Amino acid sequence: MSAPAAPKAFVVGPVLAALAAFAFGAGCTDSLSQGPEPAGDAGAPASPTAACVDGKPTRPYPDGPHRIAQGETLPDLTFDGVRGDGTKGPFALRELYEPCATSAKLAVLRVHAGEWCGTCLWHAAHGHELLEGPLGARISLVDLVVRGPDADRVRPEDLPGFRRKVDRPERIPTLADPRFSLSALAPASGAPMPLMVLVDVRTMKVVGTASNPSPDALAHQLEAALAKLDGAPAKAASPEPLVDGHFTRDEWDMVRGMGATEALPRDPSNAKEDDPNARTLGAALFADTGFSPANDVSCATCHDAKKSFSDGLPRPSGPNVRGSRRTPRIALAAYTRWQFWDGRADSLWAQALGPFENPDEIASSRVAVVRRLATTHKAAFEAAFPAVPLPDPATLPAGGKPGDPTYDALPAPTREAVTRAFVDAGKAIAAFERTLPYPKMRLDAYARGDAKALSEAEKSSLSVFMQTGCAQCHFGPRLTNDAFHAVRMPTGRADGLADRGRRDGLTLLAKSEFSRGSRYADAPSAVSPARDADDTTLGAFKTPSLRGVAGGGPFGHGGAIASLIEVTEHYGRRGLPEGDPRTTGTFEPWLPHFDEAAQWALVPFLESLKAE
Repeated sequence: MSAPAAPKAFVVGPVLAALAAFAFGAGCTDSLSQGPEPAGDAGAPASPTAACVDGKPTRPYPDGPHRIAQGETLPDLTFDGVRGDGTKGPFALRELYEPCATSAKLAVLRVHAGEWCGTCLWHAAHGHELLEGPLGARISLVDLVVRGPDADRVRPEDLPGFRRKVDRPERIPTLADPRFSLSALAPASGAPMPLMVLVDVRTMKVVGTASNPSPDALAHQLEAALAKLDGAPAKAASPEPLVDGHFTRDEWDMVRGMGATEALPRDPSNAKEDDPNARTLGAALFADTGFSPANDVSCATCHDAKKSFSDGLPRPSGPNVRGSRRTPRIALAAYTRWQFWDGRADSLWAQALGPFENPDEIASSRVAVVRRLATTHKAAFEAAFPAVPLPDPATLPAGGKPGDPTYDALPAPTREAVTRAFVDAGKAIAAFERTLPYPKMRLDAYARGDAKALSEAEKSSLSVFMQTGCAQCHFGPRLTNDAFHAVRMPTGRADGLADRGRRDGLTLLAKSEFSRGSRYADAPSAVSPARDADDTTLGAFKTPSLRGVAGGGPFGHGGAIASLIEVTEHYGRRGLPEGDPRTTGTFEPWLPHFDEAAQWALVPFLESLKAE
């Protein structure tokens, strides 16, 4: 597809148009193109007598007042992090201060939401365009990261992971900012990340901001800011080339990423994940209703291949099945780093074990599961796990699990043998689930260059998807970040009260006997280190994949949203209001409010995401 030069049109409503103006720096660029202003203004060159004498600074940082606002001198903030040379330690804004610079320079503070943020990752991967471009000698970059990889509060130990995604890290300090110190510079209605803050290093005054700007828009804003600081007229902005008439270069890169092929990740904790015999056993266990007391519930009961491996219901329902959360689609479960809506399992095999002993699902026990393995699936189990002897069912009670008197009374070696066989059943099911078909969509063909794969309405809708910040969380081949966000959707609990989500999931994960770090993992590791249940985790749920989402409702963790238009309306309103007892948690500041026109404009693209 060609990239004709054309201006980007925002025609989906005044709220989105205002967001677009901020995102592309229109407000800042307008103020930056006025020419020189009197001394003391945010855009004026620094006075050499005030801060610099004989080429030397007279003070380590500009005098106050200090405020985090446009045109004001920033406070001398200090952050923990990693410098460009890889050394760890504090970094203060005073280290950017150059009052004696002979020409204007800018520090660009790139405030990233974290490595879960797709638009942030794009900018992190394109630092060379700024540092090695025409303005490179007059620009320095500093990355501030406000959230961790799962969208919880960032820690210093999270920075190396983000730093691996950064282009030219040797020239860019990477710092942890869990307080989002510069949030006052973002619009109150929210705007997609990263937030770019342009600072005149001779005065440490904020001279511009931009939210997730396109590369051309950011380059123009930088040129205009430097021109103003130089007392020179700014060049007029050129029309931005748009791929297929719809997408800026960064947006098109992300669209192409949505149609890319994602390799199935390895799970070292399951040595049988790709074993053919384990797969065969897992398929049989997945479909076997004999594990349930009434012989009427299996994994396939709620994960129906004809319903995108879900059940099509708001919440599980049946004579012996009930629940407060919607049954997730599991076709892509083998790709995710966390399982369940709250992430209380960190492997696919651990997830498979949960429903067996959950009284609201299969309602069985590990002893009952092993008894059936030893009677109905004995040959298949021994073929898959020849080194794991099954206990003699004659020595076992009818059922039992930890906490049950019948189980706790068993000799320790028997309990261990039961649990080992039970775990291997989960690993076999995980091996089978790794073979579930990867949903294909028309978006894949479009991303590969077939301009006719999407209609013009669907392309326009995808453009709105980008503009409204949806690609922060829904990016890559599966259109998800696998992180956890509080988007204030209604609960699915029978009592109507809010579901605490990730907050409780972390507690359950910490107590789990079947984590990747447990002795039941084939290669115990610290892949899933313990995280604190901080305020960002309250009411947060895992971002669902949008691959194949059309026709896969209801939606939300509680299954309370019936249609895709209701989903977009929910996000446009920034969730249920404060005080609504059906939800909890705080909507994240970078998720923007957008009006009804944008809400409806998103639907054609979402409806195109139907599995073929």
